[in-house]
Amino acid sequence: MDLLRKKDLHSPVGVPKSTVADWVEDFSVYIPKVKQGSVIYYKSETIDVLKFIKLCREQHYQKPQIMQMLADKGFPITVEEAVEDVRRAMEGDTPRDTLLTVMQTMGQAMTELTGQNERLDGHDKVLKTLSEQQNGQNERMESIEKRADEIEILKQDMEALRQELAATKEELNERNSGSFFGRIFGRK
Repeated sequence: MDLLRKKDLHSPVGVPKSTVADWVEDFSVYIPKVKQGSVIYYKSETIDVLKFIKLCREQHYQKPQIMQMLADKGFPITVEEAVEDVRRAMEGDTPRDTLLTVMQTMGQAMTELTGQNERLDGHDKVLKTLSEQQNGQNERMESIEKRADEIEILKQDMEALRQELAATKEELNERNSGSFFGRIFGRK
């Protein structure tokens, strides 16, 4: 997994460093990151999120609209960040709109988590079905292999019977060639 520093994000997105810093703060619940000690690293998926935010800003969408669009597009929400945003909004002197946005984001996070659980349940069902189908395929393959072995044994038995039949015919020909009827009917 490629980890990036904040200073590495602005160039691939095509916006100034200060804009990236603002977006990382404003949309933190959608920014995938990893904290290692006191340093925060950003996952490579952060660039996709920031590019989407840039596209939305270019179309003059506001923060609450962009938050909704990020949720609608299925960008994963970092629950820890959402909880931290609520805590900051409750403790600080933040405007009422910020608190409402944070609460809306929490609702979206819960909806997204529910949706993810439902999708995971669906994937589990599909995996179970595929596993059952694979077991059925394995049983059919074993049956086919068993039949193939039986056919091979039958082929060997038929070849042995052909050889026996040929030997029996040859023996009869030898017996009949010296017999009275053999001489009368032209057998030697």
